[in-house]
Amino acid sequence: MSGIMSSELIPMRWPSQWRDSSALQRISKTPINCLLIENPDSLRSVVEQAQKNGIRVVHAMSELPGILVINGVWPGAKLTQTSSSSHKDSASSGPTGLPWVESNGWAIRLVSALNPKSTIWVDVTPKDPPESYRLCVADVAAFGGTWIISLDNQLAAGIERGDGESMATWKGLIESVEFFATHNYRTDYVGAAVVGVLSSYSGDNQTLSWEVLKLLTRTTEQYRVIPSGSFSANSLSGIQAVLCPDSDPPGGGVRKDLLDFVQNGGLLITRSAWRGMPGIPANWDNPRYEGHVLGKGTIAVAKSKDAADAYLIANDTVALVSHRFDLLRFWDAGSLNAYLSKAPDGKRAVAQMVFYAWEMNGATAAHGPENATVRVAGRYRTAQLLTFDKQPITLGPPDDHGIGMVIYEDSVELHLPPLTHYGAVELDV
Repeated sequence: MSGIMSSELIPMRWPSQWRDSSALQRISKTPINCLLIENPDSLRSVVEQAQKNGIRVVHAMSELPGILVINGVWPGAKLTQTSSSSHKDSASSGPTGLPWVESNGWAIRLVSALNPKSTIWVDVTPKDPPESYRLCVADVAAFGGTWIISLDNQLAAGIERGDGESMATWKGLIESVEFFATHNYRTDYVGAAVVGVLSSYSGDNQTLSWEVLKLLTRTTEQYRVIPSGSFSANSLSGIQAVLCPDSDPPGGGVRKDLLDFVQNGGLLITRSAWRGMPGIPANWDNPRYEGHVLGKGTIAVAKSKDAADAYLIANDTVALVSHRFDLLRFWDAGSLNAYLSKAPDGKRAVAQMVFYAWEMNGATAAHGPENATVRVAGRYRTAQLLTFDKQPITLGPPDDHGIGMVIYEDSVELHLPPLTHYGAVELDV
């Protein structure tokens, strides 16, 4: 992978208590090359020395054309303390029973699709320091965004004192930033998808469509965000199904392209307002959708006009598409988000995995799994696992501990070693 691009800014919000310019030594050998200092007059010596060092100093986001800043959430599973001595931590769960995960991945992908010429920065203040700093870097960067590095006051003060635990946290944070600076997957790969989610993502459709993306992410189904305002026939290239969560069907050329997609074997999933679509009634027994066979494909139309439950829409989509088209399938991986992308020539791919919590014997911990397995669709023959804190591991035939890769005709099955918050598997044909 190439190193840091000269045009890429890696920002940090400068702690107000780091008032001496000597503190700049802490970032002198790191990828950080942009400082956000909102009150430059109070840190004049820092500003002047940073500029001498070739570090860009920004006082307001308006100084950065081409960069779009969104407010994010501090990522992680919602863990709650319990009184049970055997279960130190429990987790607030979502509809699937897995711990409810706060993540920025879906929002980054949505904003990127709506603003394809912009670089996305995520502004989020630390919530659960110090353990989750590396998780925040991964949660944002794996999906194509850049976190504005922000330290909580306690950590900043600890680094100022040279406190051992604080310095270890700072070291881990910098290692994770360096990883993504030198493995810039977003420039070398393009997202792979099974389902396209077509919506205006605005107005009356905003709340539902955004929530559908959030919940579809939790299923690890690989999807493509398709804004209706920039739709073209090429938006449907390479996918198996299109989900249209908007209340009203699009008209004109979009409708024609969607019907052509179905005629050629695709699946179209719609709200009830799409009733009266062409095709022969499908011979299936689905409690919430009626089917229409059109050419080689099928249209699934919601039976109820009140069927606006984002959780049901997301999970029904996965069921209607069926697991036979899965690009990624996980076992024993806990709560995670995953993103598969491929090189334009199709010969290389990378599966990025962000882990938020893992459960064992009823106790939930905020870290990665001990023995996860992932199936990746595709005829790959080599695989290399990369993490923040270990040397790359070549996944060959399974070893004595079962770690390795099993090759099938149309997929590979990767048996992974214990992981923390992030892992990336680079695959090659």
